[in-house]
Amino acid sequence: MSDVRPRRLVAADAPAVHALTGGFGLTPELLRRELAADGDFRWAGLDDPAGRLCAVHRSLRWGPYLFLKGVYVREDVRGSGAAVQLAFALRDAARAEGLPGVAAWFEPGMPESAIAELLGLRRQAPMVHRFALPLAPSGGAAPTAGAAAQPPLRGELELPRECAADRSAAVDLFGAPADGPLRVHWVLDGRRLVASAGFGADRDGLAALLAAFGPLAAAHGADTLEFPVRASDIIGVLQLMHGRAERRNRVPVCLGALSFAQREPGSPPC
Repeated sequence: MSDVRPRRLVAADAPAVHALTGGFGLTPELLRRELAADGDFRWAGLDDPAGRLCAVHRSLRWGPYLFLKGVYVREDVRGSGAAVQLAFALRDAARAEGLPGVAAWFEPGMPESAIAELLGLRRQAPMVHRFALPLAPSGGAAPTAGAAAQPPLRGELELPRECAADRSAAVDLFGAPADGPLRVHWVLDGRRLVASAGFGADRDGLAALLAAFGPLAAAHGADTLEFPVRASDIIGVLQLMHGRAERRNRVPVCLGALSFAQREPGSPPC
C-alpha cells in the first residue's frame, strides 16, 4: 500500500475504528476519548483506494516514549506492508513531536516483535511477565468523554525508595536511578492502570504496589492494575498465576526501545 499515506486518526474516526478492530477492547466511549487525546495517545490509520479504513495502529505515551501498543490490518490487506508502514509513520511522528524515542514489547513469536526489530528497537533487560491484578470496586465512576475536567491519562508517581529497597525481585522498566526519588511511570490503558514498576510478587511487594497505585486507579475508575514481575522470580510468578492475577503474556517479554539520539536504520520498502 505504498501509494496510500498513513493519516492520524481522530475522534470522528471512532465508528470506523470500532467497526474494523472491535475497538481493541475499549468501550466506544473510551475509544473516542483516546482518539481525541492528542497529547496522550496517537492512532494512525490507512484507507483503501475506496476510502475505507483498512489498517489501524494504536500507540500511547508511557514514560519517555511513544509506546506502540497494537496493530490491526483488514484480512484482504494483510501481507501488503500496511502494518510496517503504520509503525514507521508513528516513529516519524514521535520524532517530529520531539519525543525521546519509541518503545514496544518484545514477545517471541508475535508479529509485533518482528515490526519492532524492523524499527530498530533494542531489547532492554530484564525479562518480565506482565500481570493484571483485579481491584476491588471503588465506587468511583470512570471518566466520560464529555466531562469538563478530565483527569490526566498518564503521569508519574514519586515514591519513597524504601518501597523497593533491598528487594531483589523489584523491577522498573524505565531504569530508576540508583539514588534519589523513585519515579514510577503510569498510563491508563482502557480500564487498566499500567505501572512501569513492580516491587515483587510476595505479599509485601503487592501491598506496596496497591498502596502506591490503588488510590490513583480508583480516581480514574480503573478496575485492574497491571505491573511487571521479573521472569526469574519463578516462585512469585507461579503464585500469581494461581492467585487472582492474570498473566498477560504467554512467555517472558522484555521492553524494546529506540532512542532518537541513536543512529536508526532506514525504513524498509512497503
